[in-house]
Amino acid sequence: MKYEHHEHIERKIEERMSSWYLFLNEIFGVLGFGLALGTVGLDGSQFYASLVLVFLAILYFPEAIKRKRFIKLLREKKHPSLTLVNSMRAGAAYWFGFTFLLLVVLGVLNKDTTFSIIIGEIFRP
Repeated sequence: MKYEHHEHIERKIEERMSSWYLFLNEIFGVLGFGLALGTVGLDGSQFYASLVLVFLAILYFPEAIKRKRFIKLLREKKHPSLTLVNSMRAGAAYWFGFTFLLLVVLGVLNKDTTFSIIIGEIFRP
């Protein structure tokens, strides 16, 4: 009986975490990447990407507030669903889209950026 209860709780945690990562992947991954890609070719891409970031934050915070206690509890218990490796795996689209958006906001990527410039920046001595 106790094992079944534990299994039920773990299943519920898994469902809620899957829902959370789906939300992050859809908002910051798909929407963030798409909107950042749309701004990168514009004059003033940093400004427009910053507006996108504000827009995404407006979508993000109500959901984050709803889940704040749940996530805090999992962190306190050091639940494996919140490890860096699991976060990178389950939230891959989130991390890619958010990073791409931040690179546009910070001015690293703009309409004049080419692949060779990016590689040069990464491997600069």
